[in-house]
Amino acid sequence: MAEGMEVTDSFHLYSFFASSCCQRIIIAAHLKSIALTFSFIDLAADQHLDHAYQQTLNPSRSVPTLVVTRQDGTKTITILEYLEERFPAPTPLLPPRDMPEARALVRDFVNIITTDVAPPTNARITERVRAVRGERDDQHAFAEACFADGFRAYEALLTETRGEAASGAFTVGEAVTMADVCLVPTIDQAFMYKMDLSFVPQVQKLYENLKAMPAFQAADWRKQPDTPDKFRV
Repeated sequence: MAEGMEVTDSFHLYSFFASSCCQRIIIAAHLKSIALTFSFIDLAADQHLDHAYQQTLNPSRSVPTLVVTRQDGTKTITILEYLEERFPAPTPLLPPRDMPEARALVRDFVNIITTDVAPPTNARITERVRAVRGERDDQHAFAEACFADGFRAYEALLTETRGEAASGAFTVGEAVTMADVCLVPTIDQAFMYKMDLSFVPQVQKLYENLKAMPAFQAADWRKQPDTPDKFRV
């Protein structure tokens, strides 16, 4: 948080423990020392379809929803960009403004995850695939193919920008960025499908490095207040 900045707003996150989109916001909040108040929307019980939630909070009937006093955000990247603009410190999630190429590169990585991977692997989509094809195996195969394509693209861009032998702890530069915040929750989601990341060694190494950081540990979907006991670690 910028020196001398007093935070008087409240930050109320409507969240679901297994949502990678919510996990991104929780990671960013930890990195920026923003205290969140939670309300939990049980997607498995269709609470996101509640008329009042749709009408007053999130027209897309999804999570996350972040209510900041009187300004609401309902899309992950919109929320992350807002937090970055409002609270550039203590942990900026984009390189400095005098490094436009690096900022653009971070956004390229972000878009691989949030545009190419996250939408087709969302449960709303994979469940429709299952409804059309009629088999759970079809649902899993579809999701796994989308994860694999996205992670290969991420790996290729890492190789292009860092070299095949790179061992950096972060996606871009020497500090955590929005790209890392988006990557880890999506890999956590892929692990629910028991994916093996050995085919993308740089991505796998990045994940292992980032998962050791306190913010990423605190945001782990298995450690959230609404995580069912059978999933907790």
